[in-house]
Amino acid sequence: MYKNKITVVLDDEKIKKVLDIKDVIKTVEEGFRKKGLGLVSLPPKTGPKLPTAGAFADSMSVSVSNEKGQLEIFGIKWIGAFTENLKIGLPYLNSIIILNEPKYGMPIAVLKGNWITAIRTAAVSAVCAKYLAPKKNRITIGVFGLGVQAYVHVLAFKAIFKDVNFILYNHGDNFLSDFLKRFPKEKFTSSKDIHEVIKNSDVILSATTFPPKITPYIFERDLKKDVLILPIDYGTRIDPKLYKYLDEVYTDDIPQYDLKGKLGQYFPVTRPKIKKEIGELVAKKYKRENKPKRILVFNLGIALFDILTAKLFLSKL
Repeated sequence: MYKNKITVVLDDEKIKKVLDIKDVIKTVEEGFRKKGLGLVSLPPKTGPKLPTAGAFADSMSVSVSNEKGQLEIFGIKWIGAFTENLKIGLPYLNSIIILNEPKYGMPIAVLKGNWITAIRTAAVSAVCAKYLAPKKNRITIGVFGLGVQAYVHVLAFKAIFKDVNFILYNHGDNFLSDFLKRFPKEKFTSSKDIHEVIKNSDVILSATTFPPKITPYIFERDLKKDVLILPIDYGTRIDPKLYKYLDEVYTDDIPQYDLKGKLGQYFPVTRPKIKKEIGELVAKKYKRENKPKRILVFNLGIALFDILTAKLFLSKL
């Protein structure tokens, strides 16, 4: 008789100790490849409306098959985000992940999702940078937002680039000081001028919390001719006039982009039409041309990478 064992890990610190950023990057890249090959079923994430300012909730489900069409894993992430949490020292995002095995559909794990969310998000950006960042010996990355996502992104970018320099936007001396303590041996440049950060960046990471409306600081006039823009706060920090000056625009999931695009909070009516996903590039082993391009990738956060990273964690126990 089949005996169902459910692994329950609600300690983010335990998960953090097990997951290595390089392994997660490889897992995410393989996830993109499978999505590009059409082996992923991924309904756009949806959730109830919350009558709380600065709060939202989403349910995120996915199934993944192998190249023979056989189910490999399926699961769901349930996430809530409350901006006011930051004022009392609680995480902005909180989530739970449930995994099911493919043979009988039985649940096999219930995991805290906060660190999995953080590290897989940074891995997604790293994979995008691997394929789409300017071809230079030394890459300069401008970072907006100095929270957990910025921290994990620094680790991820250092894992894929041999020579990388970071320019941090100083949102406040206290924020900057706390961030620098996480990297006592790293030499960062910082600036209180958003325009200076963008003008000197080959890759721009926007990792802030979501403002109630579009509040831009990424403007076309400041961009290099060869640059990759990676906003994980959707379109809320991009000047709507910038879109028409881009050479290429991609996303992790077009149906989700179209759904979220209908919400004026994130994208204006002038949002760009996206015809290609990152998964298609990975599946086709895309090689970026060595010529200047302004490229934007909207990674909206999809359950695929949460579930695959959770599966990776289980495999290492």
